[in-house]
Amino acid sequence: MGSAMQWNAETAYVLTLYKYLLGILGLWVLDEEHVFSRIRWFISTIIEMTATASLSLEVIRHCNGYEDALDAFISASTSVISMSKLLLHRVNWRDKLILVQAIIHDWTLVQHPHSRDIMLKYARTGRLGSLIFFYLGCASCLFLFSSLIFANLDLPWISLEKQTYNKTSERRLLLPAYCVFETYTFFAYGLVEVLQTLQILVNCISQCGNDGFFFDLTMHVCGQFEILRLDFAEISSEQSLSHKKLGILLKRHHRLIDLANHLEKAYSLVIFSQLLMSVTLLCVEGFQLILALTMHNTLFAAMKHLLFIVVLLVQLFIYCFAGQTLEFQSQSLAYAIYETPWYNFNVSVMKDLPLMIFRATNPHRLTAGKFLAINFVSFKEILKASASYLSVLRVMIET
Repeated sequence: MGSAMQWNAETAYVLTLYKYLLGILGLWVLDEEHVFSRIRWFISTIIEMTATASLSLEVIRHCNGYEDALDAFISASTSVISMSKLLLHRVNWRDKLILVQAIIHDWTLVQHPHSRDIMLKYARTGRLGSLIFFYLGCASCLFLFSSLIFANLDLPWISLEKQTYNKTSERRLLLPAYCVFETYTFFAYGLVEVLQTLQILVNCISQCGNDGFFFDLTMHVCGQFEILRLDFAEISSEQSLSHKKLGILLKRHHRLIDLANHLEKAYSLVIFSQLLMSVTLLCVEGFQLILALTMHNTLFAAMKHLLFIVVLLVQLFIYCFAGQTLEFQSQSLAYAIYETPWYNFNVSVMKDLPLMIFRATNPHRLTAGKFLAINFVSFKEILKASASYLSVLRVMIET
């Protein structure tokens, strides 16, 4: 129903970016019934599987030493996350479709100016988070491509790294898969570079597109909770609350509960895989950064590891920010209901309000596989655990 509505300017502002970006990989939910969309998704998944397989073999064979193996492990881990997002999309696309239809419905039928302003505020926040994901992903891809572009240049900050890789191969690859491909002709080298370019692009779009889309969907649900909270706050100036108006507010609250449940169902496993891999990669990248600084390695390598650490931390922070915002907005609804002049209401209305307060005091949480709530407390614990692991690794290096 909602997808058949005509998009207005605000709907286009929220969804157009994902329509084209996710559509490249066949991940746009409104095109799920189209055959060509499923074909694009299948090709993207196969490409990412080849990246995971080749990089995993590189880790197993590790013919170029520990540094090449660690780089391959990091790239393989990001490919696993990307592939999990591609595969889980096929499982949970109907939940995402319900959320997209809700966005189209809300923007089409919004009437009150204050509601539109709140929705615009959260839409801009969602766009800002999406652009952060996009720019960080582009920066990571540029670092990978720049290593290939500058491979044959005699620059002081990359010369040592260049010498390390030239021990086994004349030509630099975008992704560390030297043990897998070993020797190759110029034509085979071109094919490998094309394949790895596609693997990097699919990885980048899958990561940035899915993460930004999740953040935008969460911000929209948070905005609807805030609108409902302000509608309850406005009752404070009235002397009565009719059963009819209470019924309307109850239906809106039930709808938001349903949307929050669909959001949790669609992204719970995605967040779990992202969290598990991100914590592992934080430790590995931190270990490599310490090694690069301790062994006076190239500046380029240190900058690469530092960039990936920043990307992982920002990615985790935005996930936790989305979960914290949803938790706060859903829980603050209980205070708004309690602050209404319920003592002036009809007795039958007064009996219904405690049920709404009791339900609102149980906040909606985004979880990682139903195990861990994603909020600022979780982000703090992740930082503490990662710092502890890195401290142990640093002591092992020094001794």
